[in-house]
Amino acid sequence: MNIPCEFNIDTASVELRFADGTEISIYTPGVDDEICPTVPMQTEIDWLIYNEPLTYARLVFSGELAQYAKAMAGTHGFMD
Repeated sequence: MNIPCEFNIDTASVELRFADGTEISIYTPGVDDEICPTVPMQTEIDWLIYNEPLTYARLVFSGELAQYAKAMAGTHGFMD
């Protein structure tokens, strides 16, 4: 399923739009506050937000964002 999804820099949100007109907005700073990422983890999260917002949304909804960011830390920037 292809779901239009993009990061809106003006609202700091990842926005998803479904075929039935439903829209969901994920406020990214709020997610960050919940998982308290390290700098390398935050780099991975930021990379996802800008480059793969749909994957970011899927990880948020599945509750796996923190585990993903921890496992991928250093892949797109800072190392521990």
